[in-house]
Amino acid sequence: MVVTAHAPASTSNLGPGFDCLGAALNLGLRVTLSDAPASGDNSLVERAVELVTGHPVEGSIVVSSDIPVARGLGSSGACVAAGLVLGCALAGREPDRAALLAVGTPLEGHPDNLAAALFGGLVVALRGDGVVRLDPEPSVRPLILLPRERLATAEARGVLPAEVTLGDAVSNIAGTAGLVAVLTGAAKPSRELLLQCTRDALHQPYRAPLMPKTADALRSLRDRGIAAAVSGAGPSIVCLVVRSEEDFVREAAGSLEGWELVELEWDTQGAYVMEE
Repeated sequence: MVVTAHAPASTSNLGPGFDCLGAALNLGLRVTLSDAPASGDNSLVERAVELVTGHPVEGSIVVSSDIPVARGLGSSGACVAAGLVLGCALAGREPDRAALLAVGTPLEGHPDNLAAALFGGLVVALRGDGVVRLDPEPSVRPLILLPRERLATAEARGVLPAEVTLGDAVSNIAGTAGLVAVLTGAAKPSRELLLQCTRDALHQPYRAPLMPKTADALRSLRDRGIAAAVSGAGPSIVCLVVRSEEDFVREAAGSLEGWELVELEWDTQGAYVMEE
């Protein structure tokens, strides 16, 4: 028997939505389980499968991924999501995505990327394993600036303060609320509004010393009026762009040395088992 699951990449935080906002991207990975003898180290996927089935994986797991690793694009969340829906297929039941999020979050470590990979679209990860899944506004596109450098999520989380000021917290709450409105079409998207709603005071300033190249590029992009934010823990950058204004970002990206511009769309399907 051969079973294959697909899960999308994701970008999280989107500036102000630290540990609660995520969005799935049309870039992904495939996880295939076959009857061949086990080979390679795919322990994260295997553990996700075992969380659902309740027993060790029998056979060989092969991961084929287009998601850059350790760049802030949710590669581990996609592995967990694919493993969870693969486990459902092996157990002979339909995926309950909310239940899978609750089961998989301790393995992944935080829910924003995992929720986006499981549900697709734009997600708000709530405390207590709840999630609000929304359809992203198609007139806004995610463009990714990809550096050569990598950064482990654990390292990026290790520099964050235990407490922040009330002013910084309020600023991020306001930005998150506004950004959800813009990204769902409740407010008309514009370059100026996207820029205003992607300000962050909770995580990007503290992580900047770990990725000075990203911090410099982010400053340059935002000085040009581009709604740029660190993607996840970094070091990649996500630019939220009103469709038809991509040339503005392409021109800016061309002036940044050592960055690759990857033009993506939103994924709205989330993780699923592929038909053979």
